[in-house]
Amino acid sequence: MRRAASEGLWGGWAQDAVLVTVLGVFLAAIGPYGSYLNGPFWQRLVFQLPCCWLGWGVIGTGVRLAIARFRPGPVLWAATFATAAVAMAPVALLNIVMARWLWPFLGRYMTPLAWYSEGLILAAPISFAFVWLGLRRVGRARLRLEAAADPPAPAAGLLRARPREVLCLQMEDHYVRVRTPTGSHLVLATFQQALAALQGASGLRVHRSWWVADGAVARAELDGRNLRLILTDGLAVPVARSSVAEVRSRGWLSENPA
Repeated sequence: MRRAASEGLWGGWAQDAVLVTVLGVFLAAIGPYGSYLNGPFWQRLVFQLPCCWLGWGVIGTGVRLAIARFRPGPVLWAATFATAAVAMAPVALLNIVMARWLWPFLGRYMTPLAWYSEGLILAAPISFAFVWLGLRRVGRARLRLEAAADPPAPAAGLLRARPREVLCLQMEDHYVRVRTPTGSHLVLATFQQALAALQGASGLRVHRSWWVADGAVARAELDGRNLRLILTDGLAVPVARSSVAEVRSRGWLSENPA
């Protein structure tokens, strides 16, 4: 898990630099807080880009450390807001220096607190967005490392299991989880490739992300209007409403499911 966090977080700086640069250009174009009246676009661009880069230098480091330290939840989001609040101190100072150089007349209207407050209103949601992106990176890195930890045997095929042994398939991002009576593992494949590798094994795609084998269903359960299949190993599989008729035709859905 530590390796996944390290690979997923610290490897995304180049992508983040592009995103922050695009953000700086966007802010220069729209001129928030009336800054579109301060001067031409090139001046706003010269103002916004250094501020965005400095802000992300602090925020990018802070949110990565927060994700590595805290689990997703209120503490992580509170740490993210604190990171944005800390980052805005040097950014507000740079704002003042740049503004006095580009637009000296603003000194009569803007106080340091105003620069800080306006910057924080923008920095906080941007920081939350980058935490969400960081969590996705960690998840993808975890899947990639999990799949690489158990490389496929040459004779095992794409699924690394005999088609008749497969209880179900589940799509996970760019991978497919193959579940058998002895456990589960990930394979790097599209869902269509995994379905083709089943070689006609008897079963049904019950959801956009799930395929279930005929012999794997123990019972069906209704939770309000939601139908789930309980497999022989206890796993609960959601059934899309569009697939209920096919599930019933297979005999998996009794007249009064539990």
